[in-house]
Amino acid sequence: MASNLITALLRPDEFFDEHSGEEAALALPLGIVFVYAILSGIVGYQMASLMAPMYEAALEGYGGIIAIFGGIGGFVSAIIVWIVAAVIFYLLSMIFSGEGSMKKVLEAVGYGIAPLIASVGVAMVYLAIIKDQVITPVIHDIMDPTAAEAAVEAFMNQQVMADFTLLQTVLSVVFMIWAANIWYSGIRYGRMLSTRNAAITVFIPVGIYLIIVIASYGVI
Repeated sequence: MASNLITALLRPDEFFDEHSGEEAALALPLGIVFVYAILSGIVGYQMASLMAPMYEAALEGYGGIIAIFGGIGGFVSAIIVWIVAAVIFYLLSMIFSGEGSMKKVLEAVGYGIAPLIASVGVAMVYLAIIKDQVITPVIHDIMDPTAAEAAVEAFMNQQVMADFTLLQTVLSVVFMIWAANIWYSGIRYGRMLSTRNAAITVFIPVGIYLIIVIASYGVI
């Protein structure tokens, strides 16, 4: 399994070409997605824990519940990323009369999730390091949307969180490009597409996603 993962990560064209005639094997991709979901859940829990004191004055005693929901949200969101990406690639490849099964697409997308594990792993470590440096504003009136918005803005604009946002933006771009390269090869052989059609199927939605990520940081 380890050799399969290394080949898929570093030589995806070779890997998916070699396995193109085989039935989809979802065990390893599912394991990759599960690890990604666990780490995403931890990051969600960390972020929610840092922000929970913001609501403590209005929701006393609910900080732990907020953190737990943050963790659950992070875990579920990671699973959704895998499924939604697979559905998008499958539907787009239908335009080009792709012939492989949905399971082959789920397999390819699962392998492509592997680089994203590094992104959430770095985020998890960073948040653990800076947690004692974070200053959390307090919202005294949770029914006041202006006060809530100002508190969240102050929280995210402090230097350690601004650095975290920049780090996440850079990591998202770098590792998503790596993931897209794996997805390109996986969709090309899994759905029996030409290089052009596979590129359109994968790189257009990924490109749109990256534009949104970069734009949200205010670079463009």
